[in-house]
Amino acid sequence: MTTTQDLLEITTPFDEARPRYVAITRADIDQHGLADRGGHPACGAVLTFSGTVRNHHLARPVVQLAYEAYAPMALKEMDRVIDAMYDQYSDVRLAQVVHRFGTMPVGASSIFLTVAAPHRPEGFAALRFLIDRIKRDVPIWKKEFYADGETDWLHPEDGCCHHHLTAKPKT
Repeated sequence: MTTTQDLLEITTPFDEARPRYVAITRADIDQHGLADRGGHPACGAVLTFSGTVRNHHLARPVVQLAYEAYAPMALKEMDRVIDAMYDQYSDVRLAQVVHRFGTMPVGASSIFLTVAAPHRPEGFAALRFLIDRIKRDVPIWKKEFYADGETDWLHPEDGCCHHHLTAKPKT
């Protein structure tokens, strides 16, 4: 584990079993860099997901949000989620997860994931598994700031509409 004031990360090299990059940062996420490093020579599918700050929650205008967590614990839990993903989707060859913390404006990426798999179906399933399990299992707190000046702390699985996350991830 590497630590600086604004970045906490775990890296398992490409040539080892279950390679990954897991990080928590207070800086903007380098989406292009992660996508560029997200491939593997044995894989025909490199999938990415960016969770961005939306401008509403249940019809309330949102102007910004903040994510907070005890970073060392959140990092370890994200690493465990990647292990569980590899247990479920053994053909995956590389996974990367970066979560941003602190206050961010509408449109900013708060989480970015990549998965490299030999074929699309397993890659899409693994990517969905990662984001759903992170939202379910990693202790992260989300605070929304509304246009009317009010704020609210939300459960990580609370979405923008009533049907959000109705499909539970495979365990």
